[in-house]
Amino acid sequence: MGAVEELLDGLLSGADQAMVNAFTTGFRVAQAKAAIDKSVTDPAAAAAALESAQVVALGILVREAMQPAQFETIYRPFATVLPGPTYRPAAPIDQQIAGFLRRLPTLKGEPEAEVSTVAKTLSERPKATPGPSAGAVSVIAAPAGLDPAANYAAAWKQVITAANQTGRTQAFRVMQDSAEQAAPHDGLGIVGFAGVAAGAIFMRDVLQVEKVLLLYEPFAGIFPYESLA
Repeated sequence: MGAVEELLDGLLSGADQAMVNAFTTGFRVAQAKAAIDKSVTDPAAAAAALESAQVVALGILVREAMQPAQFETIYRPFATVLPGPTYRPAAPIDQQIAGFLRRLPTLKGEPEAEVSTVAKTLSERPKATPGPSAGAVSVIAAPAGLDPAANYAAAWKQVITAANQTGRTQAFRVMQDSAEQAAPHDGLGIVGFAGVAAGAIFMRDVLQVEKVLLLYEPFAGIFPYESLA
């Protein structure tokens, strides 16, 4: 994502400055914030969503100069809930799971390391950090109030509850075990997260889409959820 945003910065240097300003200041930003606030009540989450929306808007502005895969990376935070230009309906659940299981054994090198890094972020509660010392350089961090690990754990509990309530626990466990067996067992710690992602896909028909996407997140940058088929 960082690399694509650097590319976006370069493309924007040649874009119409008035259009760029329209999506980063003033009335358009106020419109976007008002729309987000109707659906997102947590202030920190709303601030993060607004920032993502601004990046997406700027990506749309210079979309013709970007490769399709680059634009999809920029648009991905909204790809399922607000379908983009290349949107296609999600495949049936069994096809999505089959596609996920088929791709898991191919994880190697940098892609697997990325999955592991995101998985650890979603499983480790943030540590308290000391205040900045004089002259220290600030580092971008998650907005105050957002706790990815807590949200991830809560979503997984909801999946388990839904499986029990719908009488699908046995099939749910089979899907989970299949993904865990297909994932690389090389010490990077993604086996359990593969099972969680598969379980979320299997239960997607009774879950809010944002819960499914959250539980699938470790793999989303490598195998976009929208591409599973």
